[in-house]
Amino acid sequence: MSLFTSEPSSILQEPKWLEPLSDPPGGRPLCRDADLKLMARHLADLFRTGQARNLFIYGGPGTGKTLCVKHVLSEVARHNFEINGSILTAYVNAGKTRTPYYTMAEIVKKLGVNVPSAGWQMFRLKHAFENLLVDKSALIAIDEVDSIIFKEKEPLVYYLSRQSKTSLILISNDVDDVVKLPNRALSTLQPVLIHAEPYTGEDIEQIFKERVERVFKPDTISDKLLTMIAKTACEVGDVRFGFRMLLSAALNAEKAKKQVIEAADVASAVEEENRIRKIRELEVLRDKLLKLKKKYEKD
Repeated sequence: MSLFTSEPSSILQEPKWLEPLSDPPGGRPLCRDADLKLMARHLADLFRTGQARNLFIYGGPGTGKTLCVKHVLSEVARHNFEINGSILTAYVNAGKTRTPYYTMAEIVKKLGVNVPSAGWQMFRLKHAFENLLVDKSALIAIDEVDSIIFKEKEPLVYYLSRQSKTSLILISNDVDDVVKLPNRALSTLQPVLIHAEPYTGEDIEQIFKERVERVFKPDTISDKLLTMIAKTACEVGDVRFGFRMLLSAALNAEKAKKQVIEAADVASAVEEENRIRKIRELEVLRDKLLKLKKKYEKD
């Protein structure tokens, strides 16, 4: 038997629906109608004038920011196709691209330009971007924008916001990230601030139920346990915490050769998650101490 051969799962069917960035099974983010309608209202001018208000979406981790923005982008692209419009859309995660240069390169790639892996300087990327806007408009979403926003004297978002027929959706955990922009950038950007509030316990339970029927085999987890996990995720303020707990509890039950998830499996999942969170907190503290050390060494 191969090392990677495993027995059929007694509990799991499609665990992909518990991945942190998985799309909603129904296609539309649940419990976020007000936010989606607000974004759509501010972006509607794209189809009239080719330019819309810039948006700054903020809120804690696991509050649906990325999910909502990706859904809105797909709706813009769908409507644009239906009316034979000229709007280009792009989503990039600056937490992955890390630098203004690679963020700009990824934007241009997502808009359809064949950018080589090396050789192009920033001015050439900007030139390619501006050529696209001769007869088109662009809606660009930059996730984790705090990763790049202060890495240049002239932030990339300042350049983008100054381009005609370019609208931005910026996503961050903290509203202070936009407030700290240089005055000239802030006055050009003039973003509409949209706060993604934490999900309520009822919201999280509704989200769970939509996914659980696809993730688990029938009758493998009780409504009572789902409610308990939803309540815990609500207290943490992160729906993805609940996803991790559900998956860990299922794996714990499978390891014990069970056919259903029990309270003990959930308790073990909570303990495991708490250990991980403590390690992360220690890593954050370590990084802060290293920064302080470097600062004192310079002084």
